[in-house]
Amino acid sequence: MGKHAYRFLTQVVFLISLFGCAGVPVSYYDATTYTQLTSLKAETTTLVESFDVKPYAENQAKIEATALSLRKAYEYEKGKGNPNSDTALQFTKISDLFSSDVVDYKENAPGTLGKRYFREASGVLGQAFDIAISTENLKNKDKR
Repeated sequence: MGKHAYRFLTQVVFLISLFGCAGVPVSYYDATTYTQLTSLKAETTTLVESFDVKPYAENQAKIEATALSLRKAYEYEKGKGNPNSDTALQFTKISDLFSSDVVDYKENAPGTLGKRYFREASGVLGQAFDIAISTENLKNKDKR
C-alpha cells in the first residue's frame, strides 16, 4: 500500500471512530455550535478542494485562518465542560483530518497526488463534519 493510500485509509478510520461519538445526547443542543459546524464545514471543505489546483503559497493565509477557526470552535466546546466532551473530541478529529490534508498539500504540488486527491479528502472531511452536525442535532433541544 502506498503512502497516500495509507493516509487516506487512516482518514477513513478517523471518520469511523467518530461514529462512536454520535450516540446518546449528553448535553443540550447549542445553536452556536451548530452554526460553527456548518460554517466551518463549508469553509474547510472548499479550501481543501482548492489544494488540487492552487499552489500552497496562495492558500497559506487561508489555511492559517481556518486552523485558527477550528481551534476557536474546539476551545468553545471544551469550555462547556465534560458533558460536551463528545463534540470537543469530534472537533479534535476534524482538526486532525484537516492538518493531515495540509501536510499532504505542503509536501506535494497540486496534481502530484492525482487530479482529484484533495476533492476526495474534502469529501472525507465533510463526512466528519456531517457526523458532528448530526451529533449536535441529536442533543436535547428542550433545555429547562
